[in-house]
Amino acid sequence: MTDDRIRLWTPRELSDFTGIPVRTLADWRTTRSRRRGLGLPFVALSPRNVRYREEDIVAFIAGKLVAPTDGKDD
Repeated sequence: MTDDRIRLWTPRELSDFTGIPVRTLADWRTTRSRRRGLGLPFVALSPRNVRYREEDIVAFIAGKLVAPTDGKDD
């Protein structure tokens, strides 16, 4: 039997995994930061209980990928 449940990460787990401070993750959840396109989507289970979906974490990291250049523009 497979476990098809969605993996939800706590802010602390995400912080430990990425090195992004918990306080920064909290700042990114503000309306102002979200309007500016900062941070990750999150699940608000209650006002003080938030989680992050694993698929959104993977997409966020993939979106931050910086590819090497050929060095001709240096």
